[in-house]
Amino acid sequence: MSNMNAMLKSPLVQQDNWQGVLQKACELVAPVWPLDEWIAVNPFWGMRHTPIHRADELLAARGGFSMLMPAEFYREARAGGRIGDADLQASIDELDAGGDIGFYEQWLSRRTTGADNARVSILDVLEPERSAVIPVADAVRDQVAAVCARFFDARQSQWMTSADGGDLFSYWLRSSREDRALDGRTGIRGARKRLLDVPQNLSEALPIVVSALGLTERELESVAHSLLLRINGWASWCRGVDWREGLENRASDRCGELLAVLLVWELVGLGCSTPEQRALWHKARSRARQPLDDSHPDGLWVWHRAYEAGYQRRLWRVLTASPVPGSEGAASETDVQAVFCIDVRSEVLRRHLEEVYPSVRTLGFAGFFGLPLTYRALGPLQPSRHLPGLLPASMELVDTLGSLGDDAAESRRLDQREVTRSSVRKAKYGSLSTFTLVETTGLAWAWKLVRDSLKQGHSTTDEPATVRMTAGQLVHRHNGKALSDQEKAALVAGMLRGMSLTRDFAPLVAFVGHGSHTDNNPNAAGLNCGACGGRSGAVSARLAAELFNDPGVRRALEEEQIVIPEQTWAVAAEHCTVTDEVTVLDAHHVPDTHADRLRQLQAGFERAACGARAERATVLKLNGMADQPLKEALKTRTRDWSEVRPEWGLANNAAILFAPRARTRGRDLGGRVFLHDYDPEQDEDGVILEALLAAPMVVANWINLQYMASVTVPEVYGSGNKLLHSVVGGNLGVVEGTGADLRIGLPLQSVHDGTCWRHEPLRLTVLVDAPRARITTALQRQSDAAALVNNHWVLLYRLCDGGVERYESGQWNVVEST
Repeated sequence: MSNMNAMLKSPLVQQDNWQGVLQKACELVAPVWPLDEWIAVNPFWGMRHTPIHRADELLAARGGFSMLMPAEFYREARAGGRIGDADLQASIDELDAGGDIGFYEQWLSRRTTGADNARVSILDVLEPERSAVIPVADAVRDQVAAVCARFFDARQSQWMTSADGGDLFSYWLRSSREDRALDGRTGIRGARKRLLDVPQNLSEALPIVVSALGLTERELESVAHSLLLRINGWASWCRGVDWREGLENRASDRCGELLAVLLVWELVGLGCSTPEQRALWHKARSRARQPLDDSHPDGLWVWHRAYEAGYQRRLWRVLTASPVPGSEGAASETDVQAVFCIDVRSEVLRRHLEEVYPSVRTLGFAGFFGLPLTYRALGPLQPSRHLPGLLPASMELVDTLGSLGDDAAESRRLDQREVTRSSVRKAKYGSLSTFTLVETTGLAWAWKLVRDSLKQGHSTTDEPATVRMTAGQLVHRHNGKALSDQEKAALVAGMLRGMSLTRDFAPLVAFVGHGSHTDNNPNAAGLNCGACGGRSGAVSARLAAELFNDPGVRRALEEEQIVIPEQTWAVAAEHCTVTDEVTVLDAHHVPDTHADRLRQLQAGFERAACGARAERATVLKLNGMADQPLKEALKTRTRDWSEVRPEWGLANNAAILFAPRARTRGRDLGGRVFLHDYDPEQDEDGVILEALLAAPMVVANWINLQYMASVTVPEVYGSGNKLLHSVVGGNLGVVEGTGADLRIGLPLQSVHDGTCWRHEPLRLTVLVDAPRARITTALQRQSDAAALVNNHWVLLYRLCDGGVERYESGQWNVVEST
């Protein structure tokens, strides 16, 4: 009887709550979304209840990496003046680190290496067979990743072995048993034979495997987390599947199934190991379970905090400077109120719009405008989510041309077009596509390549929601019933209260969504509106305007104590973040009484776009150009299939501010701050602030830490070189080169210009204009927000008269702004 068979028949080791331990390990991994609805994700979300410097130590022990930059980065920042003496001293004092400036300068000069490679897996100590070309652990990871790609890839599975709707574990076990090259592929002699002894049913196999490994609960969690980090891309994908199914109240445990696969490989490796190799494994495990130092952070954290303090010091100076003349703006002088998404790219355009059009008042609000919906267009496509990934959709916007007959005719036309596209797609992804598709369609493909090479093609994302020219029907998603006026009014009331706009309405209100138009870009959704599920915000903006203008909704709003004047009209618009052009949607519906104001607003948008383009030209290496050539150059980028940097997206984001616009109007925040309007005088009970900390702050944290991790740990949390990407499953994700693991996060080209980093890796600075007690109470009511603040995943401050205060363990301390 084989050694594996003996292990499987050994008595089950009694452990308390091993299922909970494995579940916890899975929850330490953050979810990811498919490419077509790709959104920014905090990759450390599962560790939010752990202090950040302790989480860093855990990742070093289990993953072999640090979430901070290497020492050389901070040495350069110090030498270049980016970290001053005041910044370093502030960091030492805040962290209560001990030592003085000289001590930490000497410490940094001696620091050479980061975290060591973790060796928690038994596979790390196995010697591969002579025929193997890569280490055993890497070979096993690639084997599991390849199976995951087949299991989840609906397109490839049209001609490869189908997953047939079963669980990942059973599919992997069956595939591995059928793979006659498994031993040579992994470098483990007898691996395939040993897998024959593993029960096919996951519920039977897992307890036996956990028992046979003989690990304590602490060791089991450490090993399980380490194994998931080894294949972090597919682990994150599985967590995303589980997350999205959970939003729909459906059970899913894909990450647990993947972890079971990895644990079986540990058991295979244990059965193939020598006593000496097992001794090395036990030594590595003992190091991983050593208690972590909770008293003081590593010296590198002192330098990183100093780096952050340097940015904050400059921000405090801008915010606490003397008020800009005319920045307050009396309500009676306001002709237009323009509501933008809080996206940092909007800050630049808003600033320039207010400069060229003084009678406009801009506001910031989440780009889905508080409308948690899916959008069902005519035709065969599935409904698309237009809301943050954190939230479930409760309603659906169903497109219509005005009659059932017209809708049916248009759907038939779109169905036929999709049938044609699907035929080409099947041929393209078929096993013989290399030989047949190009041969039979060569001239058509050649013309497309020539056209795209000349940058004359049509951008694949150049069709925002402007294609929907009639009002859709808003229905409850789960029963299809139309929303009543009262229900619509409740949505609008929540939206208006959330942006502190419940009175003093201007004659014209504009809801401005945003989108990014780029071609041949797998990561295009990441440049769109994250609050709209990685899509253009035009759909949400249009619906917000329609509801705002609806007479029945306005009457129902009066019951909510919100009165919109009859002479006030709302329009929708979309801001293209590549060119900074703003397109007003459905302008032909605007009454004649508002035509002049609309023309003035459109002219203001055009002038503001000129200023915004000029400001962004430098970082795009297009500075020195007149506006018209610059505008054409930016338009070209949207249809240039070879352009790897159509725009910088949210790179360099650093802070979020909840305050009235008067606090920041006329102040240059450098396109680095999420601006969300909040009037503390309209929120005495703190309910609005509580919602802001629970949602927009969390979303901004997800964006901020994804950008940070893509810079500091690109090999784990970035997606690598964009030029080497291959798309898996049409929209599932990307792999890099010949790699098998799914790559997540941002491509290198999204954060680096080839010479230097375009994103400063900083934690999010959160600034709130509200009384101390209100902020503290709001935190106490929102556990996730409190975890982010108390464990220093974000840095919380409040604006006060003439200064800034820092929150630390329930206390507020005045911050020096010099």
